[in-house]
Amino acid sequence: MIAYYINYGVWVMLGAVAVVIEVRALIDAVRRSPDTFTAADKRTKTFWSLLLAAGLFFGYLALPAIPLGPIVLGAGLGGSLFMILAVLPAAIYLADVKPEVARFTRRPPRSSGGW
Repeated sequence: MIAYYINYGVWVMLGAVAVVIEVRALIDAVRRSPDTFTAADKRTKTFWSLLLAAGLFFGYLALPAIPLGPIVLGAGLGGSLFMILAVLPAAIYLADVKPEVARFTRRPPRSSGGW
């Protein structure tokens, strides 16, 4: 019986980490300028935003159902393959697209901090 709870806890932690990765990738993609994606030759901002949003949606569906009082976090649908397929676009974005897009992102000049 204890092995079940350990297995379920590991499954919940992996699902939570996957959802955090998906959220981080989506927020980064939304904050970037559309011009940087085309300058980096990495599809469009709309393409990546929609793909990452779909990955986040399916990642939420794959997250095991966790009752938190009246709220249930996760849907508990799908299995480990479903969770891997959901986090795959975020992993590709963070490993390949983000570094290239970051090269073309303008950074505001730093202020000296003085008056």
